[in-house]
Amino acid sequence: MISCTLGDKLILDIPLALAVIVVTTICGLPLVWSTGTRTLTKIALSFALGYVLLSIAGIAGALIGIDPIVPQTCTALAGVFMCAMFRIRNKSEAHCPASLDLDRDDRIVLCTGALYLIIGILFFDRLVMWMGGDAVAHAAMVRMLLEGQTLPVGLPRLESYWEYYPKGFHYYAYLWAKVFPILDVIQTVPVVITAVTPLLLYSLGREMKQDASSAYAFVLACLVFPAHYSYLIWGGYPSAAAEMLLVAAVLAAVVKRWALLALFPGIMLSHMRFLALAIGVLSCWGMVERLRRYLTALHLSIIFGGLVALVAVYLSFHRPEYLISVFSDRGLASEFVARWYPALLALFGGAVAIIRREQLDRLALAWAGAVILIVLLADSGLLRFVGSADRLLMVLYLPLSLLAALALCRMDGGDTRMKAAFLMMLIAIGSVSMLTIFCSYAGAWGMPEEDYDAIIWLSGQNLSDAVCINLDETGAWVYSLAGIRVANPRMGPGASPFDRDLIPKIIANPGSLDVTGALGGFGQTRYLIYISSVSISRPGYVPPFAEFSQVYPVVNMSYPEDSYDLIYHRGTYVFGFPKGAFS
Repeated sequence: MISCTLGDKLILDIPLALAVIVVTTICGLPLVWSTGTRTLTKIALSFALGYVLLSIAGIAGALIGIDPIVPQTCTALAGVFMCAMFRIRNKSEAHCPASLDLDRDDRIVLCTGALYLIIGILFFDRLVMWMGGDAVAHAAMVRMLLEGQTLPVGLPRLESYWEYYPKGFHYYAYLWAKVFPILDVIQTVPVVITAVTPLLLYSLGREMKQDASSAYAFVLACLVFPAHYSYLIWGGYPSAAAEMLLVAAVLAAVVKRWALLALFPGIMLSHMRFLALAIGVLSCWGMVERLRRYLTALHLSIIFGGLVALVAVYLSFHRPEYLISVFSDRGLASEFVARWYPALLALFGGAVAIIRREQLDRLALAWAGAVILIVLLADSGLLRFVGSADRLLMVLYLPLSLLAALALCRMDGGDTRMKAAFLMMLIAIGSVSMLTIFCSYAGAWGMPEEDYDAIIWLSGQNLSDAVCINLDETGAWVYSLAGIRVANPRMGPGASPFDRDLIPKIIANPGSLDVTGALGGFGQTRYLIYISSVSISRPGYVPPFAEFSQVYPVVNMSYPEDSYDLIYHRGTYVFGFPKGAFS
């Protein structure tokens, strides 16, 4: 595996992003080569299918007891071979996908997507990574695969959370972590995945012959709606991958339905919540398409009104807790408005869709309606097992982007210069908004450089046999980046021998006989006690997403010299136990 310093990271991030795009697309391209679709549709759908094939190949390899890289490499080589064979057979330029045949909107979309990638890669190059949260958990799982361990794959309600938590993203990321540094992989691969999602949405509009509004939908989904890139902030990388596959499933239902046979298992292995959303959206859309063949608009309006009335009656007895809290809590209300302010345009687009009722209009309305219904039922308790209301609501930006694009399309009146001006304004507003939101989290949620330096220092000390007792979440990065087992990981079993109940005692009084006696009673194990610069400089700090993360402790720094060695103390402190074991 390549190793690098912080200054060299950007040099690796760009080829990593290009490798992810090219290899993943080639893996899925043979499956869509012969479809009579547009070039960008082939590329976007090929990437989604390639992601599924590489994820499933890795999981299958682990289940049969071989290194996941073997079936993944075979999948990539098979994709290259089949693409070469198709290329040889189809020498005619008219049938060869090598002829891109991109129009003006395609070029605008590709340039905007490249801008999104550049912003994301540059930001994480400067940030290093988040100080805790789900990002450290995903990095740790990839590290486990690099060390030859097998991640458990189970079913919800039958196994523990650790066992059934979807592992598709981690097996996919493992392929790249075999070549590139793990931190670069965790930074770059999710940015690429989230860049493909709006491209799939754009392709959906173009395949439904809505050329005028598709570019608007792409820019809105890519840059304007914060829900799109929020996965990169709270570390929801499996959710981002599953969302990409959700849009790919809707696109496949239009252009290549058999691809759903591959996409549904991919969604399930990426995040089970999105499988329920995909089934709900496609079922709702299918029902609308069938009913319109036999019923008039008046009949459909009556049926829709009846359903709304039934839902309203149900919600009067089962209150939607999250949505009520949004209106009753000033902080939540401000956050909600900041996240969903672009939806105002979607209200006007919804009116256009209701009156026009073309295929894309019906899809967008059915999609939005299905998501809202699932959110309400989850928030009120009936479908709570599917997921929390705030997480389920995040995918609503996808149909809202389609609806808002309809409103903008009406506003430009078909004038190409007006459309170009609108797109430039959206791109500028979206880019500034994205940078502002990212930077607002950088100070509150970014990993301090002192901790990064400490972890990199530990990685060069040959301490793989030790156990790191991390007193906060930032210390969990020690395993992901340095390969030293940690006692208090974000997810999964902790290192042994160690009792997690001992951590509060170490925080309160590391010199007590209970602590030193317990640590000494675990045998000959060497322990590193890691205290992050956050816990030292900001004791009791409550980070963003505190409802899902640990509050940073108020640490007692009285470590007696006769029991501990001070190994590192440059903003971050690392103590060794027992004394003399690290000399």
